[in-house]
Amino acid sequence: MSDDIDKSRVHFINEQKINISKVRREGYILDIGGGGEGVIGQLYGEQVVAIDPLESELEEAPTTGALRIIMNAKDLKFLDNQFNTVTSFFTMMYISNEDIEKVFKEIYRVLKLDGEFLFWDLNIPAFTNTDKDIYAVPLKIHLEDKIIETGYGVQWKGREQNIDLYIELGKKIGFKVIEQKLNEQTYYIKFKK
Repeated sequence: MSDDIDKSRVHFINEQKINISKVRREGYILDIGGGGEGVIGQLYGEQVVAIDPLESELEEAPTTGALRIIMNAKDLKFLDNQFNTVTSFFTMMYISNEDIEKVFKEIYRVLKLDGEFLFWDLNIPAFTNTDKDIYAVPLKIHLEDKIIETGYGVQWKGREQNIDLYIELGKKIGFKVIEQKLNEQTYYIKFKK
């Protein structure tokens, strides 16, 4: 979240803790929204193809060996069945409601058969028309060898989302839900094509 935002507009929830362990993955990993902290790139390095529509987000990501490409997830410029793994780490909250299904379809298209889509995000309740119009989460991310402290915030109105919404959307697209975890206000879903 930008430092120039008036903090009195922000509804902060309690700090959430996320633990991510490196699991052996074959081939390239497509990381949707892989700029900023570049969490997946920090974990998997040269295996990662990180995309983000904002050049500034990709430039901000630590140098990890990940390939960084300016690209919009609703129109992936990859052939069908190219990736064994696709990840989205607190990215869908920034994608407009009308584009979410397109993004899921594109992810499904570029995944190989039996490929996995690993998805972390935040429960955002309906906007309550308060003086706080930004919904934000401070995060403490535990990787194998380090802790990353960061936060994400989004314009609150019209951004309601929860684990059930994405599970239903994933099933509609054709994914199977292999694993799901709800942790206070955050969640993790492992989909399989």
